[in-house]
Amino acid sequence: MSILLVVQAGHDGTDSKQRQLAPFADSSVLDVALGRLVGYDAGPVVLAISDLPDDDDLEELARRHNLAVVRGPSDDLLARFVEVIADYPAEHLARVSVESPLIDATLVSDIASGHAEAGADYTSNTLLRTHPAGLDVEVIRSDSLLDAAEQASSGTERNGVTTFVQRRPAEYALNAAIAAGDYEDHDWRAGSDEQLRHLTELVSKGGGDLSKPWDFFLGYDRPGSTDSPVRLRVARDNVAAALPELTETIGFPPEPFPMYDPSRRSWGVWNDEDLIGAITVSVQNGWGTLAGHFRNALPSGLADATLGALDDRLLADDQVIALTVDGSNIRTYRD
Repeated sequence: MSILLVVQAGHDGTDSKQRQLAPFADSSVLDVALGRLVGYDAGPVVLAISDLPDDDDLEELARRHNLAVVRGPSDDLLARFVEVIADYPAEHLARVSVESPLIDATLVSDIASGHAEAGADYTSNTLLRTHPAGLDVEVIRSDSLLDAAEQASSGTERNGVTTFVQRRPAEYALNAAIAAGDYEDHDWRAGSDEQLRHLTELVSKGGGDLSKPWDFFLGYDRPGSTDSPVRLRVARDNVAAALPELTETIGFPPEPFPMYDPSRRSWGVWNDEDLIGAITVSVQNGWGTLAGHFRNALPSGLADATLGALDDRLLADDQVIALTVDGSNIRTYRD
């Protein structure tokens, strides 16, 4: 199955183009990323940029990498992707918005293969994040994207491209791409000068070879730290095995406890090396419901920290508009 790879770049109403053209490795973030993506082997690669004259330089950059270019609206990214499908018809497409120069073809190809094997409408490594920040990959069935283009009306859903589908798991089959380990505390985004310095040092420690796959650089990087007393980790087998010890409940946890389901996202709650809880957020039409299991007599400070860590997870993407806790407490994330 051929899966088109679409690299989203250029003007989109944010400062993303400025970040993409930031200097990196004697070139730019976008130039390095495109060089690392040209080895993608599951289908053609297209650079999707705006139709503004100010993006002409990106078209020239794409030509140097022998990549096709599609130009579309700067203020409606969903419409831009419809233009891509019209010019390059494909049953599925992978979407990458370059946030890190360390994104690579191996990762995209692996996630595209997993998407095809799952028979999903939508697959990502973002809703259940286990890969370093910045290595964000989504794969979506073209028919689902065209549904979204026809029905989505809010600015969030149109410029999020896949947000309409993410929020409606009753209508679309969602699938999660999970890394072998928990690497979500590695931040490889190129959004600030400090982050670029970190990436430059990381590549230098790895010998300066930008042909290496993303996981090669893990051995040279230290994950970021947090002041929070709790950490959330995507629920794996160790969390499932510990559930009988977690006897306190909030809400109505599903049975069996969901694993690797991006429509019912589940995390283990850790205090240092101690598993103190397991939570899940079920979503429909953008509204989330929190439920979970916890250790008996959990200190209120850890309970509050758990909610704060969950807020960070749900604010990092657009799937959940608001969250209901215990049927009454509503936490609102976006309009």
